[in-house]
Amino acid sequence: MAELTSLLSNKVVLALLGLASFTYFILFDLYFASPSQGWEVKVRNWQTGLLALISAQPLLGLLGTIQGLLDTFEFISIFEVLSQQAIMSGGISNALITTKLGLVLAIPSLVFRQLVLFKLKKQRGHS
Repeated sequence: MAELTSLLSNKVVLALLGLASFTYFILFDLYFASPSQGWEVKVRNWQTGLLALISAQPLLGLLGTIQGLLDTFEFISIFEVLSQQAIMSGGISNALITTKLGLVLAIPSLVFRQLVLFKLKKQRGHS
């Protein structure tokens, strides 16, 4: 439970979750909407924006990792600790969580975007 609290106190993690939630909302809205001519226009209009939103997810994860590593090295440089190896391994482990989260959130977004495009292609075939 402490790990979850620590994770949710990270501003990059919160930004990642917010960005992914917004991206998934748009994708769900596009995928589950009834196909029509207006729907096709909406799907086409969102394609560039969706790619930007999806691409930002792993980049935000990397930003979190960089910030976590910087925080770890700053902590080590300020405090003379007996076991710097334990501090470093714990800090690096926590830092890498944001990269993992960014990838875990981006991959389903890409798959779901492709499903929306398949639905658009299928709709055009029936028109």
